[in-house]
Amino acid sequence: MLKEIMAEFRAARAPLCVDELSKALAIEASALEGILETLVRRGRLNVIDPANYTCVTCPAKGGCVILTNGLQKSYVFRE
Repeated sequence: MLKEIMAEFRAARAPLCVDELSKALAIEASALEGILETLVRRGRLNVIDPANYTCVTCPAKGGCVILTNGLQKSYVFRE
């Protein structure tokens, strides 16, 4: 399963949220969240959290190319 998750991130052109990955891989979102957090702790993924103070106050938030998923927490492959 980890290989499939990492393949989705490598192929993605933008950060992915849990809902997108859940649909693409046919995995329950609740199970996927735990796997993603483990990958973040291991340094394989970075988290983009628009609830973070920096994103909330950023003047470019409305046109941000990173926040393609609206205001959902997203993950991006760390190269």
